[in-house]
Amino acid sequence: MEDKKSSDYPIESVFIVEPFNEGWIIEKLVRDIASQMRRMGINVRIGPQESYDNETVAFHTRGYYFQPLVNAVLNSVLMTHIDDVFKEQEMLSIAEKADSIICMSEHNAEIMWSMGASHEKVIGNNLPHRGGTVRRPRVGIFSARYSDGRKNEDWLLNYFKKTPIDYRNKLIICLIGYGWESFGATIAKLGISFEIYRYDRDLPGEYERQKDIVAGLDKLLYMGFDGGSMSIYDGMYANVDMIFSDQCYHRGLGKGLLLFSNQDEFFGLLDDIVFDVVSKEQDLKARSIEAYTAKLLSHWSGLAFPEKHKVIIPNTQIADLKGYSDELKVFRGNYRKSGLLDAVRSFYRFVRRRL
Repeated sequence: MEDKKSSDYPIESVFIVEPFNEGWIIEKLVRDIASQMRRMGINVRIGPQESYDNETVAFHTRGYYFQPLVNAVLNSVLMTHIDDVFKEQEMLSIAEKADSIICMSEHNAEIMWSMGASHEKVIGNNLPHRGGTVRRPRVGIFSARYSDGRKNEDWLLNYFKKTPIDYRNKLIICLIGYGWESFGATIAKLGISFEIYRYDRDLPGEYERQKDIVAGLDKLLYMGFDGGSMSIYDGMYANVDMIFSDQCYHRGLGKGLLLFSNQDEFFGLLDDIVFDVVSKEQDLKARSIEAYTAKLLSHWSGLAFPEKHKVIIPNTQIADLKGYSDELKVFRGNYRKSGLLDAVRSFYRFVRRRL
């Protein structure tokens, strides 16, 4: 995703309205968002209502306590959740008074549209994660390596040679057994991350140590067509996923075991492991603080300064939602059973919003 900067948006300053701070995850996330906006050159402050100082946008993070700031160009409300009939009525009332409603997901926005809220005011912005790295799966081979190549270890080498460099670091190869040292040196030249575990056969508990390593893997491989490998049982006891050659007693062992008959099929199964990591990275990039902030600023800019920032509304946002009634029925069906205490709390928030 292309990096955005403040010049991409006419928003100069944002005040994040925080009536109180209970260390909630939303309060942590808005600080991440504020930091991203500052990196983009936008002035951002966080504080209670009375600390507002004529910022362009007032972003109210405790939606049910919303009180519009009259000097703000735009009053935007974060809609965290609707889980009972009182909150539904409160949020629909707030949606009429606020300039903008930010739902925690596109699904929640669709729910609000189907309740009658404005398509223009209400958007879904999938809640972002707080940063990190997708864990690389550890893919192991539990076997000795022989000079005649009977374990087909060259298939692994061939796979990485054909794999783009950027994809070679999507997994970690774990080599368990004798004779893998020179192979490790070879794949190191291709930029592959690997581990070698080699215990002397006279080491007390050698086999148990090896089984412990297998139990820490994500996948166990066996590429040879030389009569089968007993490591298949180690993999089953460890309850790890396995990719084994389609032969001998490897067959008939049910779920959690994928079999291949040739090198092309083996490559395809490795592709599945690599692309699973790639897919997660792409999904997380789309749910990053950077992506979330860019969508937020684009929405605010389109509402506050339509002459400067035109927003293209997706077809899904302007679609006829008559068919969404079943979805709304399911959503409401999961509401908590409301009682007197819920009514009292709702009335308290109603009064506080008008103080």
